[in-house]
Amino acid sequence: MMETAEPSDISNTLESIGELAEQAAAEGFYSLQDVGLLIVEALSALPTASVTTGLLTALARLSECFSEYSFGAESAIPDIIGIISYPNLQIALTEDELTALAEQLTTDLTAGAWPIDEEEATPEAAEDGATSSSLSKETMELVELLEMEAALIQRLLCAIDLDTAGATDPLASLADNLERYVNASKMAGFEGLALICEHIGRNVQLCRDQPERFAAPQLQALQDWIANVARYLSGFNETGAGMPMLAQLGHTDWPQPITMEAAAILMTLLQTTGSDADNSAPAIGRIELATPEDVTLALPDDVNHELLAILLQELPVQTQAFSTALQALKTGGSLADLDTAQRIAHNVKGAANTVGIKGVAQLTHYLEDVLVACAEQHTLPGAGLLYTLIEAADCLEAMSESLLGQSPPPDNATAVLQAILDWAKRIELNGLDEIAASAPPPQPLATPAEAAATEVVPTDAADKQQAPMVRIEAEQLEQLFRQAGENIIINSQANERLRRMKNQLQAMQEQFELLRRLGDELEQLTDLKDLSGRSLSPDKPLHDALEMDQYNELHTASRRMVEAAFDAREMNLDASKDLAEMYRLLEDQQRLVTETQETIMAARLVPISSIFHRLQRSLRQTCRLTGKDCELELTGEQMMVDGNTPNAMIDPIMHLLRNAVDHGIEDPQERLSLGKSAQGNITIDFARDGNYIVVRVRDDGRGLDYAAIRQVAEQRGVLSPGQTASEAELQQVILRPNFSTRTEATQTSGRGVGMDVVNYQIQAQGGSLALHSVAGVGLTVEMKIPLPLSRSHALLTHIGPYRIALANKGIRQILFAAPDDFSDSPDGKQLLIEDSLYSVITLNKLLHLPDQRPVGQFHQTALLVQGLQQSWAVMVDSIADGLDIVIKNFGFYIKKIPGFIGATILGDGAVAPVVDLPELLLMADSNADYAAFLNFADPLPLTANLPKVLVVDDSLSQRRALEQLLQDAGYHVQTARDGIEAAEQLDTFTPDIVLTDLEMPRMNGIEFASHIRIRDKFSRLPVIMITSRTTQMHRKMAEAAGISLYLVKPVREDDLLAQMQHLIDSHATA
Repeated sequence: MMETAEPSDISNTLESIGELAEQAAAEGFYSLQDVGLLIVEALSALPTASVTTGLLTALARLSECFSEYSFGAESAIPDIIGIISYPNLQIALTEDELTALAEQLTTDLTAGAWPIDEEEATPEAAEDGATSSSLSKETMELVELLEMEAALIQRLLCAIDLDTAGATDPLASLADNLERYVNASKMAGFEGLALICEHIGRNVQLCRDQPERFAAPQLQALQDWIANVARYLSGFNETGAGMPMLAQLGHTDWPQPITMEAAAILMTLLQTTGSDADNSAPAIGRIELATPEDVTLALPDDVNHELLAILLQELPVQTQAFSTALQALKTGGSLADLDTAQRIAHNVKGAANTVGIKGVAQLTHYLEDVLVACAEQHTLPGAGLLYTLIEAADCLEAMSESLLGQSPPPDNATAVLQAILDWAKRIELNGLDEIAASAPPPQPLATPAEAAATEVVPTDAADKQQAPMVRIEAEQLEQLFRQAGENIIINSQANERLRRMKNQLQAMQEQFELLRRLGDELEQLTDLKDLSGRSLSPDKPLHDALEMDQYNELHTASRRMVEAAFDAREMNLDASKDLAEMYRLLEDQQRLVTETQETIMAARLVPISSIFHRLQRSLRQTCRLTGKDCELELTGEQMMVDGNTPNAMIDPIMHLLRNAVDHGIEDPQERLSLGKSAQGNITIDFARDGNYIVVRVRDDGRGLDYAAIRQVAEQRGVLSPGQTASEAELQQVILRPNFSTRTEATQTSGRGVGMDVVNYQIQAQGGSLALHSVAGVGLTVEMKIPLPLSRSHALLTHIGPYRIALANKGIRQILFAAPDDFSDSPDGKQLLIEDSLYSVITLNKLLHLPDQRPVGQFHQTALLVQGLQQSWAVMVDSIADGLDIVIKNFGFYIKKIPGFIGATILGDGAVAPVVDLPELLLMADSNADYAAFLNFADPLPLTANLPKVLVVDDSLSQRRALEQLLQDAGYHVQTARDGIEAAEQLDTFTPDIVLTDLEMPRMNGIEFASHIRIRDKFSRLPVIMITSRTTQMHRKMAEAAGISLYLVKPVREDDLLAQMQHLIDSHATA
């Protein structure tokens, strides 16, 4: 396993290559400078853990190559191309781009002061040229690639020093190179050479396992072998080619020499390969055999969820339109349908590549190749090809459904991709006309059962079905959340009514009990009266009174009243039981409604890490613009927050990042002289503090330059010359509007968007911003941002006739305060609790309401509240209740009122304002009147002074990707779907530059550029066209339409930003 390089070694390598690039530019070798910048960019983008010593060893050769090239050695060009093609660098250049770069390097060299000596044109060279001319261009390109790789291995072997410790360490890098060389040889059709490289790899492994067997003879054997490989490649199609290489492999210096039998077999392979290489060479960059890994729909771990959502929204529509276009071709369509299908395949490919869904990207990539071949020859696909294209369209739709969770991945995806690859190869070798003449009748592709029997078992990632996904707009999610909140409110009101009914039934029960007692008393009195009446008669009656009907109506009425009271009491008890059951049912409903709201809320939660890639990209871009090197670290990024929270934080954080790099982090040389590492470090820490998110952006730079701050403050009249100002006061100065210590505007600073806007954005969200700077150690900017509240536990209190709901945000404790707990101080009253003093303030004073308590009477209920800057004791008249509430905003027509989150509907239907105590206390800390904030003038938004860009592209995902890139780079971006929409936007939006695609519906990029040029206001407006069209015809059309710069996809982000800045600056000074 390769050893990870030290950060200091990486930094030194970056610095060295950067200096080489600058030197190349100074000498006029601009293509050589591009090579250096490409490598610096790629190496900077790699995680430190993935940079190996082998990679740095390969890059160490770059200095020698640059030097040889500068002195006119054209032989250095293959070595340079070999280095830039090093796989571990991960530079995304196609073979065509590498070939073009090599040609440009040759052109720059021949255009310099190094004439080719006529004596170099020897007969041998002419003979080689004749041999080369007999081979196809594709074969020669493949051979040149193998020669470049061989040269790289040769340089690696030459760099091994046996006299130093760890002489076998470079063998790990050599093993990696050999493995890559085996694959390259097989791809080029050199099977014999691939087997020889595998044999060499086994010898190298033996030397690694037994270092004592690796000495000077073995090193020399390796060097001789790679020299023989180079000679073989220079004349591989000649008789006897490869014999010296095979003879040398049988030498006893090898730990494992080759046998005679193996040599004979290899010689046959070397000769056959040489004669068949021209016919067997595949197209460069195209895979030959489709595998399940090529059609996997697994999402990358670092997928951008916003772009994924856009793709899932676009994909069903695009795939359906693609199928429609191909079906139109089946029923006798036109070249317009072919063009539509090609454009859709191109857009889907770009979107899938942007998100990282390999299966969709691969299939649409090769579909586009086939469709472009048809379009270039103005030929509609024949029946056989069209059948395969329609099968591919069906497969693409199945992939779309699988990504949406509506079905499993298509079983025939590998077979479909293989069929498209076969067609692409046949078209390349034979052309469309010959294929159409000899095309067999269309055959169905492998059925799912056949595919399962023939395909390789897919990987776990590819085999897993995508979890079901449903597209839902944020507005609909917000509506569901609101409805769940309304349910909670109605449920709480029902609970309140039920509580009242329960109290009324209880009162009725008491009345029934009283009625029962009164009935008993009445019955006793009636019986006594009857007894007294009978006692007056001297004679005993012969019959009972009941028998003689001597009970009167009073007896009957009293008895009936007692029975009725008893029955009513029983009915009341039954109603109470039913009411209790109803109460339990309402509690269950309340729980379910609460769970529903929490589930909807969870659907809106995203990890803060979702913005990491944007922060990292913004940092890299700023570093490249300033020539500095910084590393970004995030802690606490797995915290889940509301989906709107990261978006609310991203702009302030990115501004702080740019500020840290531009103002805080020193140049690498300065950092080294100060004993710091050349690479700066910026850490963003996310933490939860109650209902707040605390974001700390910390750098290890120079800290605040108080002298520069004072100087600018005196120049602007903020401070008088010589006026005493503490560091805390100077920190507040940089929060003033439009304050900057930079005198020149650059792409990273000096545009008038200062820390004041960041501070306002944080305060507008109810948060706070604090600065902590240590000279020479760095600056920490701490932002405290409240989390949005929709539900909260609240305390219901009364202030005179008003009922106020106090959100539990920041409330640490509720306690009873005795008069002896209070004391007076110069700063006002204080409350002593558990040896801690708290500043005392009444809720009446915070809300600017009169205190109606008698003079000298203390508030006895105290709330200990953690404010943003200190802790307070807030005194209230009383706490009436504690309840869970749903918070509703004040609506569109009521502006944000500082200290008030919103309002809530209580159980009795009354509306009570919900107070945010920490925000009210923040104004108490600053001695501010909250009413003054209601007329506070809004400062300019973050985009006010930024350069304006209009992005025009019919692909939603491409628009969003460009929009995000440019916003992160510090531009104000507006987008349009096509030329018509863009032309309408120009009536109200004046951009500084326009980025447009070429192929768009309604009005394409050429027509839109012509429209711009006929308008006097925009006649000199810079316009960049970004397209996949590479032909000279399209370039000339763009130039004639007034396009300022024509870029071919894929475009490197840094190149695009640099070109944009150059055009904007040129336009501003023109």
